[in-house]
Amino acid sequence: MNKKTDHSADLLVTEKDGVVARLAVRGGVRRPDALQGFLNAFASAMLSADACPTASFIAGKVLQRTERTGVFNLEETAQRKTTFDSALRHARQSSSPHGRLAAELAQLSRYVVWQSGRSGPFASVNFSKAHAHSVLVGPSGIETRPDIRICLILMEPYTRFPDNVQARSKAFVLLSPSEICIDGDAWLRADAGSVFSVEAGQAFAIRCTSQPLLAIWCQLEEGFK
Repeated sequence: MNKKTDHSADLLVTEKDGVVARLAVRGGVRRPDALQGFLNAFASAMLSADACPTASFIAGKVLQRTERTGVFNLEETAQRKTTFDSALRHARQSSSPHGRLAAELAQLSRYVVWQSGRSGPFASVNFSKAHAHSVLVGPSGIETRPDIRICLILMEPYTRFPDNVQARSKAFVLLSPSEICIDGDAWLRADAGSVFSVEAGQAFAIRCTSQPLLAIWCQLEEGFK
């Protein structure tokens, strides 16, 4: 008998209800240019020679599924976050792949819908008001679909994300410098552009100092390979 995955400890996933969205036949529906440009830049960053091989493997499986499209939600939102704009501005100054990724992400900024997640162990005192999540591709995202998830994490300066255990293996790319802690090991400094993975069942925490934190992560949803 298979053990059902426990999602309750994974604080990066902000909703638990399944989303039913029909996937288009391959090549049947054209993806909006801004979203396709972002995915192309995301692929360049995640599959670069400098990326962590495990992260590239996870991201590759996610990106392979984008050959088919979901349902698009391109309604402009009134939500604007100065922290997001500041993080993008810093990241776009780089000529590295993450700089191009930030530039493409900026083209989607008017469609980004932010939401707060749950807190947990060792979160900074300002966490509830100083962080936000957004789904770009996945359940309730700009491109809604049930099989993958490509999401943003945004945190204001001097914020610590709580310890949480990952329900699914994830690949991350940082658009700003941060410090990360994986599976209880020592905190490691990570530069903007760093690509890394956190495997299912591992604990994960992340924090930032004087600059806001902006990161993108992806995973396959449960039931998809």
